[in-house]
Amino acid sequence: MLIFFIVLIILSTISVPLVSDEINNVNDVASSVKAKNMLVNIAGTVNMVYSSDYGSMRTISVDCPIKSRVYYKSISNKHYIYTYVLLSDNSTKEVRVQVPCKVSFNNNPSYYYSYLNKRWYYNTEVKWINSSNGYDSVNVYFK
Repeated sequence: MLIFFIVLIILSTISVPLVSDEINNVNDVASSVKAKNMLVNIAGTVNMVYSSDYGSMRTISVDCPIKSRVYYKSISNKHYIYTYVLLSDNSTKEVRVQVPCKVSFNNNPSYYYSYLNKRWYYNTEVKWINSSNGYDSVNVYFK
């Protein structure tokens, strides 16, 4: 009986930290997937508005699973919207999705990011806008 308890104590001291690490890894993956789903939803709507005529608009509901900032950037003539996910080890991971055109935020063609709070839904308006310098972009406005 004593040997059984000793073996049980040794196994628990080894397995509990491993299980804890795996739970943190699963939570990190879940947070990344939720953030990516949010970006995919936005990118799909941007693609739909972009492929429509100028001045087109669409309103969707976007679930925001984490407190974050959504950014736009262009790399090698490809356009991306992205966010950062805070992982359990306090590092960050960039999650990005490609979009077909330039994206701005909050009805301003020079805003390339927007703050989002964790909440169930944002009513999100996606529409074509004209900037003062003549360039067109698709604007994402979180209400």
